[in-house]
Amino acid sequence: MKPKNILSLALLGLLVLPLAAAKDVAIASKWAVAPVQVDGQGDEWTPEEMVAIGAVGAKIAVRNDARNIYVLLNLEDPKYHSSIQQTGVTFWVNPDMKSKKVHGIRLAPKSITADELIKELEGQGQALTEERKAEIRKQKEYLLYACETVDKKGKVVPHDPKAGVGTYRMVQVQKSRVLEFVVPMALFNNAENEVAVDLSKPFKLGVEWGGMTEEMKAIRAAQMGDRMAAASDSRVGGDSWNTEGQAVGERSGGGGSLSMMRGGPKVYSFWVDLTVASENK
Repeated sequence: MKPKNILSLALLGLLVLPLAAAKDVAIASKWAVAPVQVDGQGDEWTPEEMVAIGAVGAKIAVRNDARNIYVLLNLEDPKYHSSIQQTGVTFWVNPDMKSKKVHGIRLAPKSITADELIKELEGQGQALTEERKAEIRKQKEYLLYACETVDKKGKVVPHDPKAGVGTYRMVQVQKSRVLEFVVPMALFNNAENEVAVDLSKPFKLGVEWGGMTEEMKAIRAAQMGDRMAAASDSRVGGDSWNTEGQAVGERSGGGGSLSMMRGGPKVYSFWVDLTVASENK
């Protein structure tokens, strides 16, 4: 089974849908005796490991070794898929056991040029020969499953390159979207966001996806500009759409540009209380 090609952009607006729960689910990570093969297949996981998150029609399982945390996320209900193909997933970490965004690790697809890929690989410490660079440049663009650390507002913040890089894969299985992630535990700590996680203690882990990427927002804004310009042109020479006290660009009973931003892909999220496993358990 091959992962679906992530190419199309949902040209829609943004609506955040808060999901309130009486109590967050507690998950005890299982020790990974061997690294999980992150391919989106999910065939290395057992049904007993899966924990249901009913609010978003999903199941989640977590493993870890001394270096990485592995996550399997199965979105079984298509209603909650939203724009996950474009936005990827952000894991939020809060060591104070609060369901509140403090420090995030965002894993999302990103289209990059050959030279940008070379820069990315060298930034990860890989030594590329000129022959290898020439081979990479034979293809103009690549799909990179990027890993970035972000602050509570989703703005990218720097992290130590030595901390490692996370990645993921997503596969469509009938109506479900199955995602497998690997995240270096060193990324859970970030000096810029003033976050330090004691992995010997439980902490809050948030999982968020959907909404709009910056590229989608730019496309949406351009579309709105074109529509408003066309509407303005259609009214030149007449005032049949204007009433007293009504701003140009608004229609009677309408909401102008604000109404155009309503609807679109929703943002979904949930929190769990995560306890990381130790090797002797």
